[in-house]
Amino acid sequence: MSSPRNSQRRLQSSTRIELARDLHDSLAQDLVSIGFQVDLLIAEIPLEFRSEAREVRFAVNEAIKKVRQELFNLRQLEAADESKLQTFANPLKLEVQGDLDSLTKSQRRIVDELVRNAANHSKGHQITVQISDCKIVVSDDGQGLYGISELVEDLGGALSITSTSNGTKVEIDLP
Repeated sequence: MSSPRNSQRRLQSSTRIELARDLHDSLAQDLVSIGFQVDLLIAEIPLEFRSEAREVRFAVNEAIKKVRQELFNLRQLEAADESKLQTFANPLKLEVQGDLDSLTKSQRRIVDELVRNAANHSKGHQITVQISDCKIVVSDDGQGLYGISELVEDLGGALSITSTSNGTKVEIDLP
């Protein structure tokens, strides 16, 4: 069963993507069309007025750039989280199962630290992050993950680390 916080984050993510799509299909396309109309107008007006008309065209181009950047930002919020985590995981190959966006700031710090530690100390090749409503599981195929029990305890959670010759698994049960 999804917690209200996770449901809200998923809804926000879905809303951002839908908003980006709608803005692209409406406002961004309208601005491009206005730009083409200004181009046609510039070709038809007397030379002495073309300089002012070109300034309008440049302003339309700047508005198009700003809208496209904001659309890109809306769509990249989730990708940025995973990209940041991939940076921490380097040189390990990272696999994320679940929604990073559903994590609180404190929970995300724990995941970031676990991934950093695995990358720095496990001497493995692969790390997997699994996120569900009340559990985070980080596992690698290396020698071990260290030093996060205090962070988990501060959240009132329970930490379980299992290391074998096949790798390490960290399970965090959240309240």
